[in-house]
Amino acid sequence: MTKLLNPKWLLLSNTLPIAILLFLEYSEFNIIKPLLNEQSITLWYYFAATLIILMACNATYAIIQIRRRKRLDLTYCTTSFIAYTLYIYLYYHNSGDIIPFSIPNWMISGNIFMYVGSFLMPTLIHSLFASVIILTPNAKNRRASVNILFAILIPAIFYMFGVVFSSLWNGISSINGDLFVLLIIIITAAFLFFILRFVYILISKRKLYTHELVWKILISLILPIAGLLINTRLDHLFGDFSNMWFYVITIVNAALICIPNPSDKKLRLLLFSGRCITFTYTLYFFIVMMPLLPFSIFAVIFLGLGFLMLTPLMLFPMHLNELTKDFKALKQVYKKPIIYLSAIVGILILPIGTTISYLYDKAMLNKTLEYIYSPDYKKEYKLSADAVNRMLSTIDHRVGRGDIFFYQSTPFLSSYYKWLVMNNLNLSQSKKDMMRDIFNGSVDDYAKKRSVSSTDTTDIKITDIKQHSEYDANKKAWISNIDLTIKNGNTPLWNSEYKTYINLPEGCWISDYYLYVGDVKEMGILAEKKAATWIFNQIRNVNRDPGLLRYLQGNMVEFRVFPFQKEEVRYTGIEFIHREPVEITIDNHKLVLGNPQIQQSVSPASTVRTKNAIYLSAEDKNELETVECKPYYHFIVDVSANRNDLSSIKYDYYKTQQINTLPKEIVKERQAKFTQAISNLFKKHLIETTKDDAKISFTNTYVKERLMSSNFEKDISSQDFEGGFFLDRAIKKILFDSYTNPSNKYPVIVVVSDDIDKAIVNLDFENMRFTYPESDAFYSIQNDSLRSHTFATGTKVIKNNIDSIPKHIVKVWPNLANPISYLPDDNKPSIILTTNNKSLEITQNDIKEKDWESGLQMQAQWMLQSLYPETADEEWLSLVQNSFKSRIMTPLTSYIVVENETQKVLLRKKQEETLSGNRSLDLSDDTQRMSEPDLILIAAMFGLFLLYYKHRKRKENRH
Repeated sequence: MTKLLNPKWLLLSNTLPIAILLFLEYSEFNIIKPLLNEQSITLWYYFAATLIILMACNATYAIIQIRRRKRLDLTYCTTSFIAYTLYIYLYYHNSGDIIPFSIPNWMISGNIFMYVGSFLMPTLIHSLFASVIILTPNAKNRRASVNILFAILIPAIFYMFGVVFSSLWNGISSINGDLFVLLIIIITAAFLFFILRFVYILISKRKLYTHELVWKILISLILPIAGLLINTRLDHLFGDFSNMWFYVITIVNAALICIPNPSDKKLRLLLFSGRCITFTYTLYFFIVMMPLLPFSIFAVIFLGLGFLMLTPLMLFPMHLNELTKDFKALKQVYKKPIIYLSAIVGILILPIGTTISYLYDKAMLNKTLEYIYSPDYKKEYKLSADAVNRMLSTIDHRVGRGDIFFYQSTPFLSSYYKWLVMNNLNLSQSKKDMMRDIFNGSVDDYAKKRSVSSTDTTDIKITDIKQHSEYDANKKAWISNIDLTIKNGNTPLWNSEYKTYINLPEGCWISDYYLYVGDVKEMGILAEKKAATWIFNQIRNVNRDPGLLRYLQGNMVEFRVFPFQKEEVRYTGIEFIHREPVEITIDNHKLVLGNPQIQQSVSPASTVRTKNAIYLSAEDKNELETVECKPYYHFIVDVSANRNDLSSIKYDYYKTQQINTLPKEIVKERQAKFTQAISNLFKKHLIETTKDDAKISFTNTYVKERLMSSNFEKDISSQDFEGGFFLDRAIKKILFDSYTNPSNKYPVIVVVSDDIDKAIVNLDFENMRFTYPESDAFYSIQNDSLRSHTFATGTKVIKNNIDSIPKHIVKVWPNLANPISYLPDDNKPSIILTTNNKSLEITQNDIKEKDWESGLQMQAQWMLQSLYPETADEEWLSLVQNSFKSRIMTPLTSYIVVENETQKVLLRKKQEETLSGNRSLDLSDDTQRMSEPDLILIAAMFGLFLLYYKHRKRKENRH
């Protein structure tokens, strides 16, 4: 271990960590700098400059000692420890000014306050260990147990000191606050010194005596296992280490350390390789616990947890010493390249194995997201439910936990997992629930899941609304502006959000937005939709001034402004671009944008043809021929393992266990019930059709579609009831097939299920509105009664006891002789896709700023992505970029107003994250509150620090 006195260690323990620390702090500083005052900025510069000087001094000293071939001396160790301890103390003492409390937590990535402790602790530990080596000559002849005794006595004496003097507070109050902190530092340093000295003496023994084996078993096995168990009991206070592999590797690592070194050279090389494999594990926990070492003395006082926190500190040099002895022994019989190769391969096994496991999860995640959100409706999918469950379980452990005190989820591994598997994005809880339900069967009522409570904003109303429209002859489009005055009556500040919905007419898009923040008119920023929504929600949580415009589904736009003080009046406005005059309704205010008389004089022909799409005006559409479509039944039969309605006690096992199948008797009962329901519907003759015209889709996790035969009873009886009822996939596949194979027939969709509310539906059918020109209605059977639903409301029942299905007349484009597209007969304009390609090749030169025809091309892009979602993963970025260039909002972008430069920087940062990752992933997950055991333990560990701050506060008040 004397090799730790080699000055080369300073480059690893000091120079490298500080360089990383400076980079991380610089990144954080650039984000929050606009919100810092001059005093805070000056402190940032002072501390950065001081750290650079300290790093330069250490590096210079290391280089000089290397050139002189001299070891580290006690003077350096003492000076280094004092300098960096003082730096850390001053940093935390001024932390309230370095990062003021006015800076919201969401603006700071990661736990910035742990950075300084994490990256400077290696220097302090190395200085202590080097001091131990220098001050302990002839370590092999000393007794290790004496040092453990001293290490136990120090916190015990400190505790007694605190108990005695806490009852004599006047005595403590006379002690200078800085001296009190100095006393804590000295005691903590002495405590760690004796711990390190104990380890050093123990590993310096040349022979493995019985009592030394006991120490090894204690340090390598008993304490690590106890630490893992207690950490789990304390709700993963120091990180989530609940995975069974942590326990397995701990046991294997202990066995490899405690096994006596064999005399056989092959066995010794094999043992060396095994120790190298588990050394990565030992090193991992050493790095994880290193920044927490200063708190270990307090943890010893409270519940004795400190020795568990110190286990990696004791195990790391012990493990490293075993490897050193192995290397010296093997060097006598093997060439160095063989030994080095064995060491490198061994050390890399765990990281490589972990990476391979994560890459498998990434592949499974991408396949699952593709199946749910980016499917090819012509492709057959088959995924393993067990594999999906394992992947989701890993995500829960790696990135699914809320914030905990020291670390989030599993330290470092979670960050690596999130980077490698999820591109630093997240998977929301709602998406994880949907995945589980799709592959395992619904466990909750999806109708309740989809219900969203809306904030009552009846006291926040539009008090004045103005409009102005101008026709742009060059763009052949109207530019209309609506200016809104909104006033809050008596709604409290925290709930004072104005929210409304605007249903845009076809061919009308939003091209600008503004919001007054105070007396400043802030123009809207066109940003990627997920990034804008995330920033808006974060700003809203701290009562700042955001405004947001975004598409929800179809042409429905959500408009939000927050916050409003009581009686406050705010001013905002939206700009629209449209081909012909349109009518827009905002909170019951009906506005006509554009002038019909001017339209007739400047551009009477409103239909526009481009290479890939046609905007067909209402007048021209009315001139098209009509046809009465012929309906046919398309049954969606629920063959899922819906366990929620298993009322019998004997089926409790199926309701509570992760079993994605149903008992046979329940399956037979449902098969007979569904067969009878379909037969009864045909007997009612609600439409003129036969069984030969009908189709049937057996739906659970997957959709199996086939023509309905006269012997459909046999088809139903052959189905396996398993997985969840993925109704969303079945309906969209029907709409896709109907649109891509146009005819004068249309499907009357009838859902056959015991409980349609358990169906899994995304409620985004409005994006495919152009695929169902006949009607947005579908039906379900319950108790031999036909009920109606709409695509917009999902499984919500619109009408019970349907006794007739209306006939539908549609428009045919271009004509009956050559029908290419069918359009709704609604006296409204329509947009028609005229391309057979799955995507459009639109260059940046084709897109112009605030150009209506550019908006039409982007609308065609979006329609194709809705129709062919398998292309969206590659094409969505193009649509976002086109939206940015045109300044026209699309379903993938949003207009947002923020109040300062820091928020704009963060918006750009979050936008980069979303644009570089999987489009189906999210920016953040649901936040969970810290559990009560964590709070209790943290309060206990920092009780003594609170005494100091109370003492300091009283002293300041006295002066």
